[in-house]
Amino acid sequence: MMEPIARIEEALTRLGAEHKPPVGWEARVLAATAKPKPKPWWWLAFPVVALAVIAIVLFFRRSPSEQPLQLALNREKGPVQVRGTSAHVGEIVHATATGGGRYRVVWVYRDDRLVMACPGAPQCRRDREATVADVALDATGEYTFIALTSNSPVPAPAGQLDTDVGKAAEVGAIQKRETLMVR
Repeated sequence: MMEPIARIEEALTRLGAEHKPPVGWEARVLAATAKPKPKPWWWLAFPVVALAVIAIVLFFRRSPSEQPLQLALNREKGPVQVRGTSAHVGEIVHATATGGGRYRVVWVYRDDRLVMACPGAPQCRRDREATVADVALDATGEYTFIALTSNSPVPAPAGQLDTDVGKAAEVGAIQKRETLMVR
């Protein structure tokens, strides 16, 4: 038989044996608490280069309002087909102004008298890109289509071609003009 002290010592050595941590626990604890490796400095170069490219593209891209003023006339033939290059009564002309400053208008005159002012007339369409006047050619004469643009408001037309264009020029408006003979 064992002595009581030896028995107690043996029991004490076995005490908690079922609660021993698994093998390799120290390595896992050290790995979990270690500082992460710093990323290489050149990883920062990717977002910086991407931001620089975006900034360059945005800086050099011209918005529609920074484009020069343009005026285009598109004719829609009427019910009667006539040969030739002159316009005829019954046709529809779509006068489209693009580019220019903050304010953009299209005025249409027949024989130096105002027929339509856009925006404002029901035949006008307007968005950020263009101002369009849809003009039905209902009488013979010389039609003058004027696109005006300015960074300040363009004064409303009074009805006479030269007077209206002169008032617009006083506020610094830039103009494009197209003339169409209607027979």
